[in-house]
Amino acid sequence: MKLIYERTPSIERAMLVDGERLLEVEERFVDQLSVGTILEAAIERIHPSLGAAFLVNGETTFFLPIAETLRALAVYPEVLGIGQAAVVGEKRLVQVTKEGIGGKHHKVTENIRFGGRYLVYFPYGRRQLFSRKLDLSTQDRLSKVFTLNKAEGVLFRTESGQASPEALREELALLRARAADVETARRGQDELLCEQFVRRHSVESVLLNDKEAQERLKRLDVPVERHVGKGRMKEAARLDTAIEKLENRVVWLEGGSYVLVEQVETMTVIDVNSGKNVAVKDKGRAADTINEAALYAVMEQLRLRNIGGMVVIDFLRGSKDGQDRLLKRMKELGARDPRRVEVYGFTRMGLFELSRERTGRSIQDRMTYNGSPSKLAVFSRLERTLMELDGKQEAVVLSLPAKWQGGAWDASGLHVFFIEGEPDVAFHGTLEECENFVSRH
Repeated sequence: MKLIYERTPSIERAMLVDGERLLEVEERFVDQLSVGTILEAAIERIHPSLGAAFLVNGETTFFLPIAETLRALAVYPEVLGIGQAAVVGEKRLVQVTKEGIGGKHHKVTENIRFGGRYLVYFPYGRRQLFSRKLDLSTQDRLSKVFTLNKAEGVLFRTESGQASPEALREELALLRARAADVETARRGQDELLCEQFVRRHSVESVLLNDKEAQERLKRLDVPVERHVGKGRMKEAARLDTAIEKLENRVVWLEGGSYVLVEQVETMTVIDVNSGKNVAVKDKGRAADTINEAALYAVMEQLRLRNIGGMVVIDFLRGSKDGQDRLLKRMKELGARDPRRVEVYGFTRMGLFELSRERTGRSIQDRMTYNGSPSKLAVFSRLERTLMELDGKQEAVVLSLPAKWQGGAWDASGLHVFFIEGEPDVAFHGTLEECENFVSRH
């Protein structure tokens, strides 16, 4: 598998491919709140019955359980009350551990972490932990490689068992430096999207356009090729159409049948339709054939769209043997999914039920807002267009709502002008031509 990582002035996008086939995609603002984001927030209120504190940063509220406070870490395994560990008005440096979805607050911890190839470093972790795959003799050897101060903690990853003491000490020094930088800035990101993808998947090589990402991936022992020319990487541009299709409700199958994907707040409902498929005259055989083709498409779409939670599939009414094959095959495909999939099978009404581990927001949640393209969708399209224009044009005019005109457009290599209107590239050309265009509007 290959990872293609593209970074524009304000957005990063990671695309996992197998040959020409897109397997997984994720896109976010560089400074977006997501798992791993580190920021400073003030304690707004304490909730004794929940054993937690609620913190605020701007208009965003965070949920901090008692077990995730520094005071609880310091006296572990003693159990404190939340009133002993948090004081209203105090500012705390916290890290997001779970994104808030559907109105829920982001969950955070004070036990901040920084991940490397061999180690996970906790500036306030206070103890050494080891991967379950490391035997006792290896754990004993690793525990003597370096000395931590009283507040620090570290987790030895499985790969650390094959690393030299010098490599481990070098990585610890790098992680300590990253922690010091974040402590000074009071904000940061534990990992870039490319680092997360390399850790989650068996990535054989990476193609990217960002120097910082290249430097970070050097430590993960994966071949990295950096695009340094003007414009976009052709490998990334080729995937645009496939990614745009993920926002459609309809997924067409061979032969004219299709799958309809409907995401609502509580679950995802998927309907399999025969459409214009008339390849098999026997209706029972036709239903089984279409269902098996739809099965692969459904599992592929769940992963591509990052759909989690409860999923109900309305397959065509096929034979009993066909249903048994679907159940067996679904369990096999679910076991291959990087996320945890629980397969429950057919109900009395003939509906197929399963659940998929929810991690972050789906494509629909990220790219739409109240039925319209979200800010992320708009900025992503415009910044990729600016990358294509860079080197060919001198200036560009963007039409945007006034509230969105504060983007990092100065890093595009073009002179950028704004006019009020629907998001679009209104005009591009020489600097003088663009100035004249703006004066007329």
